[in-house]
Order: sequence, then structure tokens, then C-alpha cells
Amino acid sequence: MFKKTIKFLGLRLSIIIFVIVLLVLAAVLGLMVGYGFLGGENPSNVFNHNLWKEVMDKLSPAK
Repeated sequence: MFKKTIKFLGLRLSIIIFVIVLLVLAAVLGLMVGYGFLGGENPSNVFNHNLWKEVMDKLSPAK
């Protein structure tokens, strides 16, 4: 019974981790497609810190 429970929990945990990895991968690919191909910029610029700083500055209220 104990081995069956551990196997069941291991399977569920691996499925949850797999789904999280897929969600992160989909978000990164979506950002790259949206910024790179639809926006006409270099897709690798999505990982640039200055780009996100500029985006956050535009979204944050003026001080």
C-alpha cells in the first residue's frame, strides 16, 4: 500500500512539474513571438533588463 501511494504521489508531482514547465515555456515563446515577430524587433531582446525597466516605468504611475 505504501509503495502504491508513493508511486501515485510521484506521478502526480511529476505531472504538476511538467505542466509548470510547459506554462513557463509557453509564456517565454509567446513573449518572443509577440515582441519579435509581431513587433518587428529582435526576439532575444525580450530577455533584456532595460526593456522591462522601460515597460515598468511606462506602466507605473508618475511620481
